[in-house]
Amino acid sequence: VPELATRGVRLDRIVDPEIQYIYWNMRDPVVGGLGKEKIALRRALAMSYDVQEEIKVVRNGQAVEASYPIPPGVVGHVPNWKSMIAYDPAAANALLDRFGYKRGPDGWRTQPDGKPLAVQYASRPDTLGRQQEEMVKKGYDAIGVRMVPRKDKFPELLKLEKQCRLVSRTAAWIADYPDGDNFMQLFYGPNAYQSNNGCAAIPEYDALYKRAAKMPHGPERDRLYQEMTRILEGYATHRLTTSRYRNQLIQPRVQGYRKHPILTSTWQYIDVAAAPR
Repeated sequence: VPELATRGVRLDRIVDPEIQYIYWNMRDPVVGGLGKEKIALRRALAMSYDVQEEIKVVRNGQAVEASYPIPPGVVGHVPNWKSMIAYDPAAANALLDRFGYKRGPDGWRTQPDGKPLAVQYASRPDTLGRQQEEMVKKGYDAIGVRMVPRKDKFPELLKLEKQCRLVSRTAAWIADYPDGDNFMQLFYGPNAYQSNNGCAAIPEYDALYKRAAKMPHGPERDRLYQEMTRILEGYATHRLTTSRYRNQLIQPRVQGYRKHPILTSTWQYIDVAAAPR
């Protein structure tokens, strides 16, 4: 890029209006449910994941950490939001100890009732899927939770997801329209079998979502979204990971170009200057 800049080429970079997140199936007998020990397990799993390492190793620095479910460029986004869930394997281990997930002689933890503890994670059989699996496993290993990998092609994973049959996976959602509702609906109970991949059904969240869905954008709806976000963090339904950068190089002769965060049809607004003689 520095070499191109000397020739007048401009780098246009925006944060994609998307979120990447690891979800846990709220209907699964091991990680699902609203009981305190299940919440503790999901919070520990969430805190075991190092997003900054993902950005460095998997994303090659081409992403930012996502802390709020509504990404930049979308109405309702909150800059500098401080999530209650952060990378902290020491706290994750302490949480599991407190709620009865004991380590056995082999170093792996058991469930509070003494049954073996294993959490399945699904990913695609490609380079990105392998890297994501390795990242998740590294975090789980650090807190003594056995990870069981599951590999399948992307269409099959989507089909199983829509049937609430996957335990955990890294999912992504990019804005269909630039409004926070497009992202908050991902965790609305009645949207299970559709866009609610973790099949979450939290009564407090669902009640607030119904109220927010009837409101226009404004401070009142933003306050509801923030309250809903704290509910999601409290129940640890998922772990937000990243929003990726979108990079484009613009030649100096291109006039009037500015990338819209969502719309792709921008060609009618730009022109190309005549070549100098």
